[in-house]
Amino acid sequence: MKKLYVLMFFIYSIVSLAEDTDKIEFRVGGNLAGKYKEVNTTNFKNDSEPQGIGYEFIVELVHEPIPNLITGLGTGYQREGEIRIEGKNYKIIDTIPIYATVKYRFNETGIYKPYIKLNLGASIPYTRSDLDRSGVKAETGFYYSLGGGIEYENMIIDLSYQYNGNKLDGDYDGKVEFSRLTLGIGYRLDI
Repeated sequence: MKKLYVLMFFIYSIVSLAEDTDKIEFRVGGNLAGKYKEVNTTNFKNDSEPQGIGYEFIVELVHEPIPNLITGLGTGYQREGEIRIEGKNYKIIDTIPIYATVKYRFNETGIYKPYIKLNLGASIPYTRSDLDRSGVKAETGFYYSLGGGIEYENMIIDLSYQYNGNKLDGDYDGKVEFSRLTLGIGYRLDI
């Protein structure tokens, strides 16, 4: 966790050097494909496709300290799909990611601006009812995302691979690892 704080401080320091480049990005996304890589406790282990639709709402404060390099901080809400265990669907956890982001744009002057992007941060669990009833609490874990997209004027379209890993504590010890491919669309505002 200390490394995350150092990374966020470093990115914030770089961002604060930039002038007149503050922007806020709003994005919604839906999971195209996902997988619970591992839901593991002392009583069961399950690899499963998520059931239902997963989605997210994201807000990022970004800066452009040098041309084509964009840094910032982000947060949001990620709704994970349910997991099927022995023929029944269970709501596991939703997450609130808090992360540092770095984006590199390949074309500064063109109308279409492709980019690649990396997010690193923490996955704060928002426990859902089925997990609460079982006496299990999820702990803050690790979050990352790697992807790319295209900017057109103030519109953003991106495709990213995302991962959330959270440990479980309580009546059952274990972990929940969820990875997925997410398609997002967003809009950028100058502030």
